[in-house]
Amino acid sequence: MSDDVRRPDAALVALDWGTTTFRAWLLDPEGRVLEQARTSDGTLRCSEGTDDARERAAAFERTFLRLVGPWLRQHPAAPVLCAGMAGSNHGWAEAGYLDVPADLGDLAGRLTTVATTGRAVHLVPGLRVTGPDPDVMRGEEVQLVGALDAPEPVTTVVLPGTHSKWVRLDGRRVTGFSTAMTGELYGLLMRDSILARLSDGGPGAASPDGRGSGAFVRGLEVEAARGDERGLPALLFTARTLVMAGDLRPDEVADYVSGLLVGAEVRHALRSAGPPGEALGGVAVCGSGSTAPRYRLALERAGVPVRTVDEDAAARGLWRVALDAGLVARTAPPILEDQP
Repeated sequence: MSDDVRRPDAALVALDWGTTTFRAWLLDPEGRVLEQARTSDGTLRCSEGTDDARERAAAFERTFLRLVGPWLRQHPAAPVLCAGMAGSNHGWAEAGYLDVPADLGDLAGRLTTVATTGRAVHLVPGLRVTGPDPDVMRGEEVQLVGALDAPEPVTTVVLPGTHSKWVRLDGRRVTGFSTAMTGELYGLLMRDSILARLSDGGPGAASPDGRGSGAFVRGLEVEAARGDERGLPALLFTARTLVMAGDLRPDEVADYVSGLLVGAEVRHALRSAGPPGEALGGVAVCGSGSTAPRYRLALERAGVPVRTVDEDAAARGLWRVALDAGLVARTAPPILEDQP
């Protein structure tokens, strides 16, 4: 982000500030990405070491100005829109939630504004399920907006990640969602459990693309065939016994465990979606290039047609919210394309 390079005019500075990752896009007047940045300056790092709201806000402002200061100086008229955990109760400022069922178009009317040195930052609210099974999301709501900005209608969006989301939609209205801690559980197992001692490399170590890894598919198949009979905790231990028996290589452990976990998540999510054989409707998987293909494969093996939405759905969603909020002028629809 050198100050010495002249860039085209920008219309929006868009931020997705998550727990462990900071992502930013500089968007032109048609919503196209001029420049982007990704760092490990997540909200946990910003809030580390203080419970004082003022000190925390000051830390967020310092990090914000350090990371996007050059953009702000070169484009003094561009507004800033931010989604993610920066709007949580341990973030920059609490941005609240919209209660589900909620229309995604209503996000623009509930922005929270934070004043910084020379520029206001507008925080997007999250979504919340109330009642006997409460749930929350923050940051994924703009990915949903971006995922729906495509011609093909979807009724379910899967957002893989540390805490995967399964979101049910009726048009642009979120009717419900649920969260699975699959990514976090995988991380704990492969870092702190006995399986970590057996593993040689992470996902894809035995296969460059990871998607079609035989060990990952084996995990899917084992979970599908024996998940109800034995349960996931028992199946996870087979990663150890298969290695001891010489039936699983150490460089296949991570993929096999990933297959068990993703398989269990997908199978149970599909079961809760309706009676066996009932059409799920259009399904989109929106996530990183390393994770989304695994969910797509698991869904396809379960007979569910699915399309993949790229990670820049968050940028598209932030652009759409900015349009709805009047932060940017309506000149043309965003032109970023979904992946087929």
